[in-house]
Amino acid sequence: MFLRAVSIFSGLLPIIFFLYSRKRNRERSLWVIFLYVILSFLTDFSYGILPKSKLIEFYLFSGFTLIEYSFFSYFIYANLHSKGIKRFIIGGSALFYGFAIFVLFETTTYTFDSLPATIESILIILYCIFFFFEELNVLENSFIYSSKKFWIIVGILIYLAATLFLFISTTYLTAQQKKSYWSIIYMSNILKNVLFSIAFLLPATKTNRTSMQKPYNISSK
Repeated sequence: MFLRAVSIFSGLLPIIFFLYSRKRNRERSLWVIFLYVILSFLTDFSYGILPKSKLIEFYLFSGFTLIEYSFFSYFIYANLHSKGIKRFIIGGSALFYGFAIFVLFETTTYTFDSLPATIESILIILYCIFFFFEELNVLENSFIYSSKKFWIIVGILIYLAATLFLFISTTYLTAQQKKSYWSIIYMSNILKNVLFSIAFLLPATKTNRTSMQKPYNISSK
């Protein structure tokens, strides 16, 4: 399928742009996203060449769900300042890992891990909302869209929001329906990789953050 091929090889874009602009991407959290992109590309590519087996597919995608959650949550955690939100992410991560590992070892059907993937999407989307909420409570000396982290968070948010419905409903879809609707995942993956590429190409910026002292400010808690 053409769209699937474009989705897979779009993963090369952020890899190329990161390496091309590596002097602009020295932050540890950016290297985490770079490593994620590499593993994401390898996972998608491996799926196309590995033998068609429910067992292989289950462990491949279940393992990637854990990896994806780990990298995304770390990136958001590293770019937050609120101790309260960080503690929430730690607590949410503990629950997620416990449940995902339980499903990984206790399943007997070896179908797509829709429930762990759904929980991952909901948690990461929530963390992204927390990130933007915190950004609204600080003043910076540059526009938010000039920041690398902004484009990466937007890419994560769009990608997971677009696929959340499919993760929830995949258990109830027929094979033909999955084939039709899975194009949404391909398109959201392409968009995510484009946004990551934009982030890697942007110049490194240093901003001074100061609280706006709004009544609902949680950035210093």
